[in-house]
Amino acid sequence: MLHIHQLNKTFPGQSEPALKNVSLNLAPGDFCIILGNNGSGKSTLMRSISGECTIDSGDIHINHQQINNFALHERASLISSVTQDTQKGTIPEMTLLENMVLSILCGKKSTLTPYAAYEEQVTDMVRTLGLGLEAYLHVPLQQLSGGQRQMVATLMAFASKPTLLLLDEHTSALDPKTHQATMRYTAEHITERNLTTLMITHRLEDALQYGNRLVMMSHGTI
Repeated sequence: MLHIHQLNKTFPGQSEPALKNVSLNLAPGDFCIILGNNGSGKSTLMRSISGECTIDSGDIHINHQQINNFALHERASLISSVTQDTQKGTIPEMTLLENMVLSILCGKKSTLTPYAAYEEQVTDMVRTLGLGLEAYLHVPLQQLSGGQRQMVATLMAFASKPTLLLLDEHTSALDPKTHQATMRYTAEHITERNLTTLMITHRLEDALQYGNRLVMMSHGTI
C-alpha cells in the first residue's frame, strides 16, 4: 500500500543527511510505530511523505501511484496528518463545526451546502470522543484548551477518510488522561477502518501497546 524506496534528504548547512537510503513498505491496515532519538530522521520521513518536505532522491508510492510530484493539496486527498502542533491542519479562527466540515469535504467537489447542514453529523462524530466537546460546536478552536484542540485535530484526520494516516507525536503535549483517551480513540478507529498508519512516539509504553509493526530510526536510517 505504502512503498518508500531509498529516500535521501540533506538540509542546507547540515553535513549529515537527515535521511539516508530509507526504504519501507506497509501493507494495507499496517499500524507502524516509529521510535528514535531527536534528530534520527523520524519527522523528516513523515514530512517527506506528507509533502511538507521535498526529498533529494527516492520514490514514494501509495497504492502503486507515485506521489513524488504531488502538491500538498493533492496529497491531502490521500493523506491525513496530525502533529503536536494543532496550528497545522486546523484554522483557529473558525469554529469546531466549520473545521470539521472542511475535513469531511476534503478532496471532494466543492458545494454551496451551509455548515449548519452538517451539524447533526458532526455532533454525532464529536460525541464519540466522550469528552463533551459537542457543547463547543460553535466556538472558535482558538478558545479551546490545547488538549481539546488536539482531540479535534485527531477527529478531523479521520473525518477526511484518508488512505494513509500520519501521526507525529500527536499526544505528546497532552495530560495523562487526555493522552489515554486520544490514543484509545485513535487505535479503535484505525482498527475499525483498517487504516494504514505511521505513528511517531517517544512513549515506549505506547510503542508496545499499539500497532503491529515497530521501526527504530537512528542517524537517518532504519
